[in-house]
Amino acid sequence: MPYGSYLKEQTRKYRNDIKNAKNWTYVEEDDYFICPNERKVTFKKYQNKRNQSGYEQSFKIYECEDCTDCPLKPQCTKAIGNRQVHWNTIFEEMKAKAKAALECEEKAAIYSQRKVEVESVFGHIKGNRSFRRFSLRGLDKVHVEFGIVALAHNILKVAGIRQLLSENNPDNRKSKWRKTKLIFSTCFILGTYWTALFSF
Repeated sequence: MPYGSYLKEQTRKYRNDIKNAKNWTYVEEDDYFICPNERKVTFKKYQNKRNQSGYEQSFKIYECEDCTDCPLKPQCTKAIGNRQVHWNTIFEEMKAKAKAALECEEKAAIYSQRKVEVESVFGHIKGNRSFRRFSLRGLDKVHVEFGIVALAHNILKVAGIRQLLSENNPDNRKSKWRKTKLIFSTCFILGTYWTALFSF
C-alpha cells in the first residue's frame, strides 16, 4: 500500500523542489549528497529522535560544507547556518520497496482491486456500523472480535441480497429460489466463520 507522501512525490512540483534531498545527487561510495549549487553535503553523525507516538527513529545527519553566499539558500533552507539533512535510512528503504511494488503492473492491479473490494467494506464497518475501536486486547482476542464484526457484516449483506432476490422474483415461492438462497447464505456465513477462526 502507498505510504503517506507517495502521491505527493509523484507531482512535478515535488520533483523540481530543490529543498528536497531526494532530488539531489547522492554519491554512495563516499556517502555524501551534492546540492543544486554543486556543494557537498557530507555525513556528520547519527542521531536518535522520538516522534509524537513515542517511537524512536534513527537518523543520519548530513551538513553542507558551506552555504555562505549561496544564491539558492533562501529556497533551500531557513536555517541561519549551513543546511542540514536528516535522513532516516530504514524509512527510506521501506519507501523505496513500497514504491517499486506500486510501480509494478501486476502489483498495481492487485492494489487497484483492493481499493474496490476491501476499502468499501472497512468504510462501511467504520462509518455505518460505527465500529472504530476494539474492546479487547491481544491479537487472539482482537482476531475473534473482528471475526464477529465480519460475520455480522456478512449476515446483513446476505439479508440484503435475499431481499433483493425476493423483490426481483415475482414467483419467490418456488423451491428453486429458496434452495439457492439457503445454499448461498450458508456458504457465505460459514466462509466468514472459517476465515475468522483459522486465517492466522
